[in-house]
Amino acid sequence: MSRPFKRKKGAVVAKLDGNERRVLLHLCDEIVELLSDDSTSEAPQWARDLGLAGVGEQRETPTDPVVARLLPDAYEDAEQAGEFRRLTEAGLRAKKLSHVEVVRRDLEQDPPVVITDGVQQWLAFLADCRLVLGTRLGVTEDDLMWPGLNPQKNLYLYLAFLQQSLVDVLIGE
Repeated sequence: MSRPFKRKKGAVVAKLDGNERRVLLHLCDEIVELLSDDSTSEAPQWARDLGLAGVGEQRETPTDPVVARLLPDAYEDAEQAGEFRRLTEAGLRAKKLSHVEVVRRDLEQDPPVVITDGVQQWLAFLADCRLVLGTRLGVTEDDLMWPGLNPQKNLYLYLAFLQQSLVDVLIGE
């Protein structure tokens, strides 16, 4: 199986077929849905663009385990975790959503996908997608996974393959 990511003329190029693009675009939609924050919808657009909408609002640990994994508590103590979340969660959501937008923009190009300045965003996006699937599947560090009949596990492995391919390009292999 050939590596999807390669370096060409200073840019990273991804050779992804139409099905791969559709799957990744679907994952973009899923991450957006998970991270969209209705509490910031009344904030001015400039505040949302800067990730400042919702800063300072009291925030609880998300009840959805997938969202809680994407936006984890920084402290075991509930009061400290709440204070940290109050100051940082809106910005973290905005940052992760900005990664999705970079990936979406790149995927919507004519083939091949050329990534000029969004490599870090791609890595973060792929990591977030793996966190989502891994949480849903109950994956632990000790799990050995092989392709099989479970499409979610296969997608998890595919995302790991993409992530490793991109890392290999970045370190020069």
